[in-house]
Formats: sequence, structure tokens, C-alpha cells
Amino acid sequence: MEMLLNDYDMVVGAKFDNGTIQDYIDDKNTYGLIRIEDSTANWFLFNEIDSDEESKKLYKDVIKKEHFIHDEFGEQIVIFNKVGKVSNETFLKKINEYIDDGLGQII
Repeated sequence: MEMLLNDYDMVVGAKFDNGTIQDYIDDKNTYGLIRIEDSTANWFLFNEIDSDEESKKLYKDVIKKEHFIHDEFGEQIVIFNKVGKVSNETFLKKINEYIDDGLGQII
């Protein structure tokens, strides 16, 4: 993955061979966007104890609609607003790679 930097040289996302991932795309800095080929989804990390109030509100709204949640010991990756044929599992794999590479700034 190749880092995407903002004007202040902070990592805000990454490019990979068939897509991109961004940490935040909303004005409240609560969720990101991932694109793989012609499919997209929004995503964020959630933890019931540590997440801020905006993230908790977003979580409550998201779980009322179509979504996918991967939970690892209370740390959840939440995927929502998926458009296209790419599976949630494929999105999850790329999000995990991004986080594991240490590029994600939202942990």
C-alpha cells in the first residue's frame, strides 16, 4: 500500500493495486471510505467503551440498516453503505491490511 498524505504530511489513507482507502470523509471525522474496483463502502472502528459520542451515535444509526460487523475482542470494524459486487469479507481484508500496516490514523 502507498500512503496518502494531507497538506500536513499526516496519513489520511492509502492506495493499493485495485483501489483506495481513506480514514475520514465526513465533516465529523467518524467514518472512512474504501473503494475496490467499482465497489465502495463506508467503514469505521468502534469500541463500546472507548468510542466518542459521535461514533456511538453513528453506530446506533448504522446497525438499523444493512451493515457488516467484524468483532475482535470488542474492537469492531463496521462496514456500511456498500455499493457493488465486492464482498464485505474482501473489504474487511483490505481494511485489516491497512490497519496492520500501521497506516490507519483512527485507532
